[in-house]
Amino acid sequence: MFSSDREVSPTSYSSLLATLLQLADARLSATQKLVLIAAHRLLKHSDLTVTALADQVSRRSDVPYSTAKWNLHALKQMGLLKNGDLCSKGENACLTSEAQMLADYFERNQQ
Repeated sequence: MFSSDREVSPTSYSSLLATLLQLADARLSATQKLVLIAAHRLLKHSDLTVTALADQVSRRSDVPYSTAKWNLHALKQMGLLKNGDLCSKGENACLTSEAQMLADYFERNQQ
């Protein structure tokens, strides 16, 4: 964890957050943003594994199942999605707090 004896002003924090959101906006593909927003909506109300989440995302959008699954895997590699692994298969998927913040930002700023 990063620590410093310097105080960070609220203005600096807001500026840093805005920059990070803009970077994420530039880095994530349109499909990844769509899958992230859909996952955020679904996981607010349901406990789903990644497989079930991919199925629900594909049923509720124009994204094919394999594409939804691929993009959920990419979100996991980016540290935005947590789920089971080989030792804990069947564990429910959950978005990190950072991913939830990004999903809210993308949803507010959809074009």
